Amino acid sequence: MFLFVMIVVAFSGCRDYGVDADGNPNVQDDTIGVVEHDVPFEIGVGRSVNLDGSELSIEFSLVTEDNRCASDVVCIHPGRAGVLLTLTDHQGVRHQLISHIPGLVPTPYRLNDIIQFEGHRFRLLRLNPYPNTTDPTQNEEYLALIEIDRL
Repeated sequence: MFLFVMIVVAFSGCRDYGVDADGNPNVQDDTIGVVEHDVPFEIGVGRSVNLDGSELSIEFSLVTEDNRCASDVVCIHPGRAGVLLTLTDHQGVRHQLISHIPGLVPTPYRLNDIIQFEGHRFRLLRLNPYPNTTDPTQNEEYLALIEIDRL
């Protein structure tokens, strides 16, 4: 029991901090900050952001599919990838959106489908890493580039 208490005390104040190009701390907890309309942002699986000027929280919940043609093979079909975004409004009501991006397109891909929800338009611009046959991607490695604008 004593060992357990010491471990909890030792790690209770620890956080994983990164530093951006300007030397500002980049806190790596589940909420990565506030994002603005019309400014693409990158988010990892399990992370969430708050949308400036609204009461929406957006979480990149998971990759629903990634069957894009691998970069080191030749395919007949480009495939596609999909992500699940969970939106939480000011009342705590959760809404889920699924957005897709085709394979073999230059990114950021602005011709992608737009999802409209409560006065906002959501677009998946990129999903990294792009698949290859030699290094399978783990779910926690994915980063989505998302853009949200107002209707």
